[in-house]
Amino acid sequence: MNPEAKSPETAQPGLGELARLFLFIGLTSFGGGITAYIRRIVVTEKRWLTDEEFLPGLGLVQLLPGANVAGLAVYIGNHLKGPLGSAVALFCLFVPPFITTCALGFLYFHAGRTEDASAILMGVTAAACGLMASMVFESGQKAIKGVFDVLLILLTFALVRCAHLHVPIVILIVAPLALWWHRPRKASTKESP
Repeated sequence: MNPEAKSPETAQPGLGELARLFLFIGLTSFGGGITAYIRRIVVTEKRWLTDEEFLPGLGLVQLLPGANVAGLAVYIGNHLKGPLGSAVALFCLFVPPFITTCALGFLYFHAGRTEDASAILMGVTAAACGLMASMVFESGQKAIKGVFDVLLILLTFALVRCAHLHVPIVILIVAPLALWWHRPRKASTKESP
């Protein structure tokens, strides 16, 4: 997407602002709720993207292999500042946690595992689940357009949770249905008498 083609209601950050944001996200995000955290900051607080710009990127990165957060950083960086923005966002997102994880991992495995450390990790996991649930609720209100979308959600849940199918197989089943349903349709033209 062209980084210059922005919605009128969104702000246009500089490259330094983008770098600072992803450094901040890299230093302050925990667990699986990072996509919710990124959405809250980029869409709700900073207003750099709208939900209509963010949600397709989230959907795209969830369909692609690899870490969702990496793809999301690349998508947001590219959307705002082109290929250089993608590189800056990705680098700034991963360098702080890499350094922090190496240092804390060294301390954790060399100082011994304790009950306090395990309790802290369980608390962080619970917070991450809460962030993810919050994002699903907030974005679901805007992304779910009708009964068919709810049926697709239920089908996906059933295939993953009940049928225990692997995610790539579920995507191969559900994606064609979603693409068919949400395909562009020609407006019906009424001929006047």
